[in-house]
Amino acid sequence: MRIPGLSVGRRRQRGLAGGFTLMELLVVIAIITILASLLFPALAGARRKGNQTKCLNGLRQVNLALSMYASDADGHYPPRRERAAAWFVSLMPYAKDVRVLKCPSDSSKDDRSYVINGFNDHFQATLSKEEYALFQDHQWPRGMRENDIPLPSDTINFGEKRQGSRHVHMDFTQGENGNDVEEIDQGRHRVGSNEASGGSNFAFADGSVRYLRYGMSVRPVNLWAVRDEWRNAPARLQ
Repeated sequence: MRIPGLSVGRRRQRGLAGGFTLMELLVVIAIITILASLLFPALAGARRKGNQTKCLNGLRQVNLALSMYASDADGHYPPRRERAAAWFVSLMPYAKDVRVLKCPSDSSKDDRSYVINGFNDHFQATLSKEEYALFQDHQWPRGMRENDIPLPSDTINFGEKRQGSRHVHMDFTQGENGNDVEEIDQGRHRVGSNEASGGSNFAFADGSVRYLRYGMSVRPVNLWAVRDEWRNAPARLQ
């Protein structure tokens, strides 16, 4: 014969035995916290890698548009012009989508993440003083000629500019230390705030795009340069 009261008591005892104590809950919370601390950096790293890859693909399209432009312009890149008529305006008919100009890792309001090589070491050496003055004043009619780049696989066409920079071209002689030091972001894709922990994407004159670790675009060889005297003078980063 079953005694109802006794049966209920046993059920209550079993319920208490199957629950969690405060200590057990604290242990579970601690384990979840540890797992989250291990998981979140991995997810953040995957996101950084994804953005870096998207940036690389966008830069590849920009570099391809530059090559297509040169094919239609007797082998010359776009001439040096102010922002309203700069290279990114000239390349849009070839790139089609303006979004390729923006790296996902660039949080600035500017719709462009890249600067083009100004090749001013070449023009300074090959133009007369008067012609070079026109070049600097954005009035020289022609841009860099592809065939005048002696080492296309080791010469940069485009690099990622520092966040907030308004520069259009990379020029060695602008600023106190040159644009290759002051205007190029050598560590766009980095871990935390440590710029030297990462690297940036660069497009080259042979059509390739590459991720270079911090500082490798300017040392031990300055890959922005065409002339040997500039290539063999590696920049000192700040």
